[in-house]
Amino acid sequence: MAIALLLVTGAAAAGFLVSSYFGFVLAAHGAHDPMVRALVTRHVLYSIPAVMLSLFSQSMVIFYFIGTGRLVKDEVEGFPEAKKLPVLRALRRFKARTSPPATFSMLAAIFVFVVGGWVHTAPPGARFAAHWTHLAASVLAVALHLWALFAEYPVFVENNELMADPAAYAARGGGVSLP
Repeated sequence: MAIALLLVTGAAAAGFLVSSYFGFVLAAHGAHDPMVRALVTRHVLYSIPAVMLSLFSQSMVIFYFIGTGRLVKDEVEGFPEAKKLPVLRALRRFKARTSPPATFSMLAAIFVFVVGGWVHTAPPGARFAAHWTHLAASVLAVALHLWALFAEYPVFVENNELMADPAAYAARGGGVSLP
């Protein structure tokens, strides 16, 4: 499951990059260029799946850590307090390290989508501001998705180790054992 969520997050970031490419090409053409209609269509065809992948993957990351945390808490319930404490700290740390990038990635995806609608419907006087806001939001969305990808990966690795053997994890006092 962790690999799938990381792959979908990467696909969302790639979708934003490809969509941004078509947005740049679109911006280089004049409004009366016959290519504009095809470019807008292609831009939208990549944008909508990127936003959907982003919302799906990042909301699932949050729920994944809620669910696996509950499973691990149930499993370590009978542990002595000294062994349970490192596990509970690790679970809190996992959520603290993954929730902000996941939340901000989703918000950025929504913002890019909404501002994209503004670009498409903006009156001529506001188009310049709309284009630059959309571009900045797109760059921010890509950056946040990359942050999420690199922040979530090590936490998924450590969470998998914890789930595989909570007793061994607790005996070590938490943290990933290096080979």
